Amino acid sequence: MLAYLAFAAVAAVADVAGAVIVTTAHKRRHAPLRYFVAAGAGFMLAAAFVRMLPEATQVPHAFLYVLIGYFGVHLFEHTFAPHFHFGEETHTDAMLKRSSGWLAAIGLGVHTLFDGVAIAAGFMVSPTLGGLLFLAVVIHKIPEGFTIASIMLAAGYARGAAVAAGGALGVLTLGGALLTGLVAHQHVGAALALSAGVTIYVAASDLIPEVNREGGPALAWTVFGGLVFFIVADWLLSEFVSH
Repeated sequence: MLAYLAFAAVAAVADVAGAVIVTTAHKRRHAPLRYFVAAGAGFMLAAAFVRMLPEATQVPHAFLYVLIGYFGVHLFEHTFAPHFHFGEETHTDAMLKRSSGWLAAIGLGVHTLFDGVAIAAGFMVSPTLGGLLFLAVVIHKIPEGFTIASIMLAAGYARGAAVAAGGALGVLTLGGALLTGLVAHQHVGAALALSAGVTIYVAASDLIPEVNREGGPALAWTVFGGLVFFIVADWLLSEFVSH
């Protein structure tokens, strides 16, 4: 239990790091984060299809859980949270109410809760899967913290509140891991299937559109690089665990 909580804590720190980046460096760090988003999309999709889904399908109605995870986050994101980009929020005219910042935090909070669920469920299945899902989560955590902090600033909140919002996402990541450890030992497959649906949604519906919006061959190659990174990490972790 302590192992996956430690990994979830590291992932939570990455949320805060992303928030700190946008409050201190702001536009100077915008371009490099595009590549984190692109690499994260490739890695997350690979992890979901190559590792998470095969493990999850061992439980009855696995793909129903996958769909619930996918469409549940889609419904929540588009009904309770305002539109946001995984990067610097430049559409300040869309942030007419100060409540928009915390609504965005709630929407992203659903993602981060399942980040923790995925890490914990992965380690319950195998160290290799847990390590891969940890990497998949960490890669997109900095852009995630960057996103929520920039939205908070656009909504008129101070830097402290922006960093606090990143911290809240980190706490939810830890909460998802802790909750999974406490109640999901008998339902690891279902938790993994739900997490797979959420992971596919975040990668395919949130991250990939951002890459397509920015465009350019460099970002396209970076998405492919995320897939290559997954293959290498999967092989290295499998070799490490087997020895």
